[in-house]
Amino acid sequence: MEHVEFYKRFPLLVPETLDPFKADGYIETPEGERVRITIDASSTHGTYCVDIKISQFYGQIVKECDEKVGWDRVESFDKKTQIMTLKLKDASGRDHSVYVDLASNVFSSNVEEHSVSMEGTKLTRYLETLEQRCEQLAECWDLLDDVDSTLCVLQPQHPKRHELWRRIAVTDLATALIDVSPDRSYPKIIVYGPRSISDTFNAKAKAARTKWSTSKSARQNIETILQCTLPSTSFDQKDIKLECGVCFAFTSEHETADQICANDVCAQPFHRKCLVQWLASKEDTRQSFATLFGKCPYCSGNITVASS
Repeated sequence: MEHVEFYKRFPLLVPETLDPFKADGYIETPEGERVRITIDASSTHGTYCVDIKISQFYGQIVKECDEKVGWDRVESFDKKTQIMTLKLKDASGRDHSVYVDLASNVFSSNVEEHSVSMEGTKLTRYLETLEQRCEQLAECWDLLDDVDSTLCVLQPQHPKRHELWRRIAVTDLATALIDVSPDRSYPKIIVYGPRSISDTFNAKAKAARTKWSTSKSARQNIETILQCTLPSTSFDQKDIKLECGVCFAFTSEHETADQICANDVCAQPFHRKCLVQWLASKEDTRQSFATLFGKCPYCSGNITVASS
């Protein structure tokens, strides 16, 4: 209770820890000047410095933590970045991090991709919105957690909660994009690879997409839909042909190498932009409307790509 009374008296101070007692923020002098102060009960001296800039929402955030949010939800406060981190546990028991950025005056979290301005949005309202979003995405996260633990996931390498997709290995020449949404009862599955392989898999996925069963695991469902046995998590990703044949990278500007040479013997993947630049530099490349027709950089077989 003594800490609560302390923050009521000095509402511009934000706690870092309660034991030992540490706080960082501002106090007002009798002349009305705001002075930056750091309090550290574990040392013999506090550290003081004159304030240069203070968020106009400092007092509001401290008041909300005092009256509604609760200081027990505050995990840390970085005095250098001016970011307060709060913890949020959803109904499924998952832990999420909420960031109060007092330097940029925005809220953000690992649940949503975009930040929200503090202008017109209170912390309590932002937390309520996140809790609703967590409830909405609970089943999607259950499915993706299952995918992450049982299948060979290629992308994203370190998934965030707002990333509702996975790219998994299907064969050494084919990968599948698994896209989930709370608005669909089953995930969207698109297979990338040589046409002779991907066309067959995608036809199966389209025909059986409504057969997804919540009583089965993600692996069981996908294997049933694609009618194949998927690689395990121990599958050597080096055996999969994924790197672009032009830039030799897996991704470029978040774009995967999903343009595949139609020659099954070659089946070299390319980023669309890389392939467009390559073909555009060749004299024998033809263009019809927005499509380029040229030769594969590897096997010299015919290859086409949309230029935009």
